[in-house]
Amino acid sequence: MDSAHNLQNIIFPITGNKVSSLFIDENSMKFSSQKFDDTLTFHDAWKKKLSLATKLEIKYDDIRSVRKNDNESDIVIWYKSWSGLNISCVFSFLDVNDYEIFFTYLEKKLYYKKDQITLTPLKAVSSYLIGLVMTIAFTLFAYYEALEIANGTAEEPRNGKEIFFNYVIGLLGDKGVIAVGLVISAIIVYKMRPLFLKPPQQQKYQPPHV
Repeated sequence: MDSAHNLQNIIFPITGNKVSSLFIDENSMKFSSQKFDDTLTFHDAWKKKLSLATKLEIKYDDIRSVRKNDNESDIVIWYKSWSGLNISCVFSFLDVNDYEIFFTYLEKKLYYKKDQITLTPLKAVSSYLIGLVMTIAFTLFAYYEALEIANGTAEEPRNGKEIFFNYVIGLLGDKGVIAVGLVISAIIVYKMRPLFLKPPQQQKYQPPHV
């Protein structure tokens, strides 16, 4: 059996945000937060209406592109959601051999066009830049919150999460918050530097309907 063409009996073990399994059929890619050993149990679980498991189905007609940077294990599927907005699903295979099976299936069975793109320095670090900005913004927020807690002018917490947040911020203090923020920012910049200096190649697979 050519596994790149016939995937009907394969459950791919994957890792990602609330996804652990991938099943590919003739119409879509189905993601589940549960782990399965065979397609029968997968289909039984997929049919259940009442379930705590996360289930995501991406129809081929909704896919805009599939991308992977050469230096990363993550695959990013950009697709059109029910709201009409393009959103992404990010995952990676646990078995490195599954990458070849997956991408060969896109090219040979679904007729996706493959392009090799050299990312610009800014594009290569864009996700880290977003993380850096968010880290700085949160650090500033937590810093002023720490000052208010120390001065006794902070608002009373309204729930358990706010109580815990204020406890941690109060424990760190304003200097501790800045120190943690600087460490996290330094780690992000450290990861950004080699990508900015030597941007990676990106494999981009475009479906024929786009």
